[in-house]
Amino acid sequence: MLQNYLKIAVRNLMRNKVYSAINIVGLAIGVASCILIFLYVQDELSYERHFSNAGRTARIVGEVIFEGQKDEFAVTPAALSYSASKFPGIEALTQFRQAGQQTIWYNDQTFSEENLLIADSSFFKVFDYEMLAGNPATALDAPKTIVLTEALAEKIFGSAAQAMGEVLEFSNNKYTVTGVYRNPGHSHINAAGLLSKATFAGQVEQERNEWFNLNSYTYILLPNENQFEALQQQVDELTRTHVNPWIKENKLNAEMKLIVQPLQDIHFTTRFKHDLSPHGNISYIYIFGAVAVFLLLIASINYMNLATARSAKRAKEVGLRKVVGADRSQIIRQFLGESVLLTLIAVLLALALVQIFIPSFNQLTEKSFTSGFFLQWEFLLVVLAIVLLVGVVAGSYPAFFLSGFKPAEVLKSDKQPKGGSATLRRALVVVQFSISLVMIIGTIVVFTQMHYLKNSDLGFNKEQVMVIDIPAGDSTLVKRLPMIKQKLLQNPNVLKVSNSYSIPAEVPSRSLILAEQGDKMVEKTIDVIAVDYDFIPVLGIEIAAGRNFSRDMKTDNRNAIIINEAAAKWLGWSDNPIGKKIETGETAFDGGGAKVVGVVKDFHITSLHTEVQPLAMRLYPESPGYLLARIAPEDQAGTIGFVEEQWRLFDQRHPMEYFFMDEFFDRQYRAEEKMLTVFGYFAGLTILIACLGLFGLASFTAEQRTKEIGIRKVLGSSTGNIVMLLSRDFALLVLISIVLATPVAWYGMSRWLQDFAYRIDLSWWIFALAGALALVVALATVSFQAVKAALLDPVKAIRTQ
Repeated sequence: MLQNYLKIAVRNLMRNKVYSAINIVGLAIGVASCILIFLYVQDELSYERHFSNAGRTARIVGEVIFEGQKDEFAVTPAALSYSASKFPGIEALTQFRQAGQQTIWYNDQTFSEENLLIADSSFFKVFDYEMLAGNPATALDAPKTIVLTEALAEKIFGSAAQAMGEVLEFSNNKYTVTGVYRNPGHSHINAAGLLSKATFAGQVEQERNEWFNLNSYTYILLPNENQFEALQQQVDELTRTHVNPWIKENKLNAEMKLIVQPLQDIHFTTRFKHDLSPHGNISYIYIFGAVAVFLLLIASINYMNLATARSAKRAKEVGLRKVVGADRSQIIRQFLGESVLLTLIAVLLALALVQIFIPSFNQLTEKSFTSGFFLQWEFLLVVLAIVLLVGVVAGSYPAFFLSGFKPAEVLKSDKQPKGGSATLRRALVVVQFSISLVMIIGTIVVFTQMHYLKNSDLGFNKEQVMVIDIPAGDSTLVKRLPMIKQKLLQNPNVLKVSNSYSIPAEVPSRSLILAEQGDKMVEKTIDVIAVDYDFIPVLGIEIAAGRNFSRDMKTDNRNAIIINEAAAKWLGWSDNPIGKKIETGETAFDGGGAKVVGVVKDFHITSLHTEVQPLAMRLYPESPGYLLARIAPEDQAGTIGFVEEQWRLFDQRHPMEYFFMDEFFDRQYRAEEKMLTVFGYFAGLTILIACLGLFGLASFTAEQRTKEIGIRKVLGSSTGNIVMLLSRDFALLVLISIVLATPVAWYGMSRWLQDFAYRIDLSWWIFALAGALALVVALATVSFQAVKAALLDPVKAIRTQ
């Protein structure tokens, strides 16, 4: 019986090559897309899963409320480790901080690393990395020791075994390698190496009683996964009894809250400042998951539509089967079997497509998938589920519809069945194009928003600004900065040069200040960056009132400050901010009080996800962060070579690390750019699959109406009239799809745009353009078959049975 079913299924597929090809290709594209999306989603959900204790590990994060303004930080006070380590019922606590970019010397080689952490000896108790060399329990106990990742050890020494006991020289210290560990999976802790916290014991001890210095990452290992709430209660009690009382005692008009965050939630939580690495977006996981379902749904609809439409061709087959004894369940199994077989063929083709396109998909998503996932049991289960689910779901309606034919009616009647419910087929076409339209509208909105973000006036000119990273800890180089700038300016293609502690796209440090308010000083918070005299001219920032820092004004070095318009408004100085006084606290800038000498127009120091924040710029001519050079677009390569040559004259020990500000700033939108590209491709695939189905239905319609077309041509209808006749019904279905898709797309994209403080309006033309595009594509697909039918010889058409 099974062999007979299989033989009939193969014959039916071969007999209807065009329709079988449409179904197989559509399903293959849908399944291949679904597999790729599954890989992406699985990879994003795998963060932290390689830690055996991930489910019972928590991070403590901080929330500071000041003057009604809330800031959330991934960092916490260093003092937290001393108090939290005494909490009852915890297994381990570790605390570490970022070491900043470091230059490493080994023999005659120089390496630059920016992902180094300063960690305590409990690090490997909380995070059970696989140690390739060294003892995890003692590797970070002693001062001036370092534990490397396998990648960094191989980069410097060639292998993990050769690294043990070797000495690496940093800017200020020499560290002995006491361990090498492997980082096998995705984690927000993307460290290249761990410096021993014991090296900085004096500095750490000074911070033991400071509760407002947020600079450390704190993680706690709990006995089980049900202890997060209990830990939060302990943290709340500590905040109530120690943290906030200390803040009030030190006359800081602020309030802090410490929050327990499960380790496995970190990758999709983006709101905390100063986090260790970029985060994923759980919304995109939901979106891509929905896209995968939509693609499979559209491909399945194609099968259902074409199978029911062509059911008339198999009416007598069903009738004969019933006459010779087949019951309805056998016929249902036959047609479901055909559907599963077709799906299996489509899945095999889909696997080939995945193998072909996976390098491009890796480049698109910045992942590193290989064909090895074909052998993973999770993947095999997904493939099996797709075959069964799509095969059964897509074939269910045709199977039940075809099996319902009555033998007497289909064998005795001269008339054939009409090919299933035309109303259902039309409804399914509407569903297909509604989904396609939602994705097309989404792609247009994302593209338009990205164009807006990249072309908006940022308040400064980010183009042609070369940014050179000044190595941390090299005080000699910092003192040479004035001479370096003079040398660079000797090249006519180097237009302006400046140095600053931070640059746009970096999160500035938030500081407490006392601002003049009438006859008293009031506490406020404000973002602060340290710059030199030329920072404002180099970036082309416009001064709204007052003046820039001046070398002729000796007092500017200690007693001058420039604020932005947002700061003037925030401090209540909108009318006349020039000359207003600011006194700095111990966490702000040096020099005590300062007066406002200038106000710059608001410029975006962070991305357009957030509004422009109050900002102050203090003068610090020897800022050790970055050197900024605005260069001419002509002979850019030659200018970069000149800058590198001059750099080597002043610094032979550190390699010159540089980037361009426009690229650095635009990295903030990398997630949105990735979404745009992926969304665009999948939107194209949905419309392609929908059009394949439309092509099949148009072909069937033209075939069913061949005799009618011949008669109409004999009576004088033109080719245009025939094309219009056959296209009209499909055009109406697309128009209905536009009406249905528009509110859904508007709601979804409105929610997405809420993530941006500055965003486009959802104008009518976006929906009109998407609708027109879908209508044109649909009509072009249908018209091909319509023209073909209209050009038939009317005599042959009338003779068609």
